[in-house]
Amino acid sequence: MLKRTKLWAPTKVQNLLRHLPTGRYFGRFSVRGRRRWVDLHTQVWPIAKVRLADERARIERMRLSGGRAAAGAATMAHLIAIYRRRIDERSDIAEKTRIGALGAMDTVLKTWAGFGSLSPTLVTRRAVIDWRHRIARDGTGWRPPGARGPSVKTNGRSYSTINHSIDAIRSLLDIAVELGQLVANPLLGRGVKAKRNPRKPKLPEASTLAAVFDEIELRGGAGSRTRDAADFCRFLAYTGARLREAGAVTWGDVDLARGILHVHGTKTAAADREVPLVPPARQLLEKLHARRAAANLKTLGSAHVDPTTRVVAVAEAGISLASACRRLGIEPLTHHDLRDAFATLALEAGVDVPTVASWLGHADGGALLLKTYTHHRRAHSLMQAAKVNF
Repeated sequence: MLKRTKLWAPTKVQNLLRHLPTGRYFGRFSVRGRRRWVDLHTQVWPIAKVRLADERARIERMRLSGGRAAAGAATMAHLIAIYRRRIDERSDIAEKTRIGALGAMDTVLKTWAGFGSLSPTLVTRRAVIDWRHRIARDGTGWRPPGARGPSVKTNGRSYSTINHSIDAIRSLLDIAVELGQLVANPLLGRGVKAKRNPRKPKLPEASTLAAVFDEIELRGGAGSRTRDAADFCRFLAYTGARLREAGAVTWGDVDLARGILHVHGTKTAAADREVPLVPPARQLLEKLHARRAAANLKTLGSAHVDPTTRVVAVAEAGISLASACRRLGIEPLTHHDLRDAFATLALEAGVDVPTVASWLGHADGGALLLKTYTHHRRAHSLMQAAKVNF
């Protein structure tokens, strides 16, 4: 008979055990009659004891909230504790989805004063709509990482932020209905969420975009930084990649022989895709590859380009892009505007909507593309009008 390998070692502290294969400490708890193991993410004994105490206190708070809710005396804070526990225990959602759901609840608590102390009966449809109007007007004060100050455009009042928060409130009220504190969820039906207004930028002509890229490279200052920033902007415009996607592309993702670029999606499963290289993209990548090979030959004595190295030398160029637009006297462009430009130019060239949608990593077959990217420019509109003949 094979000897059974011992996996767990007890400690002097009750419910604190050490996982022998990894050396990490785990807490063992009983939650609603079921045994639950909690990874304390440490191999250090003193830290494990502190984290076990914190986890035990958190579970006790959830038990108290459940008891108050079952007694019909729960406030929204008690329902939030139940909601968080259920989100934590779900195994059918991705970690990014879990973080988003918990973040939406944090947004509600941050922007709705006294929300946790309210009775579920006071979170009416009218109260939620009034709160939605306040957020749409004032925002949440969110500031992008690295930003110098608050921005009117990115202060947390987007329709997606508001609607995700409303979904979280709706889930809380579902729990209240489930526990018998409400007869029905007041947020059911239409009219509660913020309306989606797709941003439709006024994109410049292709020649103007080229002038912007040249302006970044030639007049942005001395050194390779401005050249790399210009090439990064070109890469976004010629491939339609998102900002984070572009920064993650390596030479192993580039197949010049087949004319294919593999883009590792950052948003959804469908975002992981292969994009055919349009002529400007191929020319840019051939130039970047030759430059990298020459640099390697000079410094390393070999022209071999490591397939794990990044294609673009920088991960963003927002300041350079805005400065170039200002010097040229045109409306400021963002990284995402360059993705818009790729989609618009592809549509204007006659590529069908489902194909362009697949190049962009959309899983809806083109529905979002039709809503967001069909802002054809005036010159293209005039050319198309010339084809109409009675």
